[in-house]
Amino acid sequence: MVSSMDICVGAGLISLDVLIRDGARIPLSYYVGGTCGNVMMILSYMGWESYPIARLDGTKDTARLLVDMKKNGVNTSYISTIDGKTPVIVQRNFVNKDGVPTHKFESRNGHGHFYLDFKSLTLKQAKDVIEQINFVPKVFFFDRVSPAFIRLAENFKEKGSIIYFEPSNKGSNVRLFNKCLEVSDVIKFSEQRIKDTKLFEEINDKLFIQTLGERGLRYRINSEWILLFPQLNKHIVDTAGAGDWTSAAFINFLYKGKELRPINDFSKDELENALNEAQRIGAMSCSFEGARGMMQQNAYFPQLEF
Repeated sequence: MVSSMDICVGAGLISLDVLIRDGARIPLSYYVGGTCGNVMMILSYMGWESYPIARLDGTKDTARLLVDMKKNGVNTSYISTIDGKTPVIVQRNFVNKDGVPTHKFESRNGHGHFYLDFKSLTLKQAKDVIEQINFVPKVFFFDRVSPAFIRLAENFKEKGSIIYFEPSNKGSNVRLFNKCLEVSDVIKFSEQRIKDTKLFEEINDKLFIQTLGERGLRYRINSEWILLFPQLNKHIVDTAGAGDWTSAAFINFLYKGKELRPINDFSKDELENALNEAQRIGAMSCSFEGARGMMQQNAYFPQLEF
């Protein structure tokens, strides 16, 4: 039986993000980033018990990352720092020629292109984690295609958890990607990363969410795609992390302090209320610098209630 506690376990991209303003040499901040990293941090901020699983290294970058996690109440018991790699992503914020705040990402270890020094768990490490975890989370979140992450998802699925998959792309291994789809209950992706949704059309009993940037999002579950208009924000400072706030807010709205229900058990109104609230929080996050800047500044927004 799934625990009544609000617990989320996550596996995938956890990086150290370095935020730099245009023209500056000294970074503004070092903080946990990556899709999985941000979602774990935000859910902890929203009152969840958050357990990321990662295979990092023993460098000072990892030390900074772990300090940020612990400071924000994230449980680091399942983060290995022995034989992995810690991706470092540089986010440069600047104003473009049209006067619009924007950003670009760079990898510290890149060689002429954006390259993430990322290592998934091995199947042996996934097995060890499964044996160590003595609780069942409400939600298992993952954002990368790998045999080890699929094994974790299958394990938690068997125990009753909701499986939330947020792929950055379809990847090159169709068989593994299809396994990720098969085990998942919610599949969320951006139009920028996956445009063609034909491969999802014949799959039912799962919630697909495609974010469309400033055009809102669309979703489908056992039916045609339904468009939801965006929640507008006229004071954009930094759009990085908006999708991660959207994911965390959606999970939080549906399941925090509530009985765990299958995703296809929710009514159309319930799903749309959750998606609209998630969009609202995601849009609001764009008024703050840094992917999780809103975590430090939410006192200025009393309407932001978690």
